[in-house]
This record gives sequence, structure tokens and C-alpha cells, in this order.
Amino acid sequence: MVLLAVPLAYVPHVARLLADLDARQRITPVPRRRPRPVPDVPVRDWTVDELRRLSQGASATHRTVAAMLDALAAEPGRQFTVQELSQAIGRPRQKIIGAMAGLTRLLKAHHDYAGRGLPFDRVPGRPEAPRELCYRVDQHRADCWRRARLARVTDDRQPAADSAAAPPPAV
Repeated sequence: MVLLAVPLAYVPHVARLLADLDARQRITPVPRRRPRPVPDVPVRDWTVDELRRLSQGASATHRTVAAMLDALAAEPGRQFTVQELSQAIGRPRQKIIGAMAGLTRLLKAHHDYAGRGLPFDRVPGRPEAPRELCYRVDQHRADCWRRARLARVTDDRQPAADSAAAPPPAV
């Protein structure tokens, strides 16, 4: 670099000249080929066993997602906004948003997120709320969720195998 005194009136011309010279000396990058589209990985549906495993989680995210799925399964096909889910499950809107923020990480760590995705559908907003995402489940997923919840309740009510085999306490 060399400092050069240039009359003020010529500064814009000198700057353009330098930019033009610089552009001529640059090597143009080789155009890249467009990547070929990767075929969609077949997504497996959530099984009743996987949904039951999800419903048995003890974290706040698990409990919030389970309550959401209860509400979504009660009305299959209906699109719920976060505000409507908040009212349906009796949890603050921010709790639902927080649960959604941690859900992907939770599913990647403990479930087959890559193969199954989310346990519900996220869809673009409805006409009355176009910028807000909506959540829904179809009839099949709702049935699977209800069976998973029912199986969990019956599992919780069954006596443990150890208590059935243990002799009564001596008096």
C-alpha cells in the first residue's frame, strides 16, 4: 500500500478505477453444479409403543407435550393455534412455546426423530391467524395416542410382578 495525495474532486474517480482494476485481477469462481435433490427419507409413523414411551417421560416438556397431544387427539383434524392449545390444556402460552423449543432436542436424544419426526403435524396458520403455526393430529395418530395413554393407565394400575410373588409379611 502506498499513500497517494489525490485532489478531492478526483477521489470518486480514483476509487472507481481501483475497484475496476481490482475486479479485473480477481479470478472468477468456477460455477458450482446444483446439488441433486436427496430423495425424502421414508418417515415411519409413531407406533403406540413409542407414543407410550413419550407419554411416560417425567420432564416438564414431556408433560406439556402429552397434554397437547391429549387435546389434539380429542379433536383429530382440527388445527389448534398455541393460544387455543393454551386454553385447552390450561397451561400458559409461554410454557407451550418453551416445550416446543426443547421438543426437537428431546426427541433426538430419546426417540427416532430422524425417522419419525414430530408426534403431531405443524401446519401454516389458518386464514384468521396466517402468521401463526397450528398443530394437529390425524385420526390414525389420535387413535394411536389414545391407545398409548390407555395402555399407560392399565400398566400403572397393574400390581408389580414382585409384589404378587412376594409372601405376605409375617405377623
